[in-house]
Amino acid sequence: MKKIALFAAAALCSSVSFAQDAPAVAPEAPVVVPACSPEDAEAMVDEVVAALTEVVEVLESIKDKESADAAVAKLEAVKTRMEEAQVKMEAMGEPDEATQEKLAAKLLPALFTLAPRMEAAAQNIAENDCYGSEALKALMSDM
Repeated sequence: MKKIALFAAAALCSSVSFAQDAPAVAPEAPVVVPACSPEDAEAMVDEVVAALTEVVEVLESIKDKESADAAVAKLEAVKTRMEEAQVKMEAMGEPDEATQEKLAAKLLPALFTLAPRMEAAAQNIAENDCYGSEALKALMSDM
């Protein structure tokens, strides 16, 4: 779980940068990454916040083995969406400075609200040994 939160925080908080290092190419073929539109960047932030909110809600819903087992499929689906979002962000150019500031103003409050909830839920699950769910243990150790 922490990797998902760290992905969101790292990908979106540190300068709210959506462009990753370009793949190595021959010097004669420069890579030009178009600027990210403000609408695309905001949609990505909304997508990541929605996914993180869903992770927190699923983690908070785990109270016993049955709910722990049921949570696995939901968490795997969110993990897939987050991986897809990362691919999209890597393909997007970096938004302009004004857009980055707007995104940070939108994202940071959400992260400050979700992070303690996620940590508390994850701690509760860990203290209860994933409520005996081997599938949840495997998923949590993989994230």
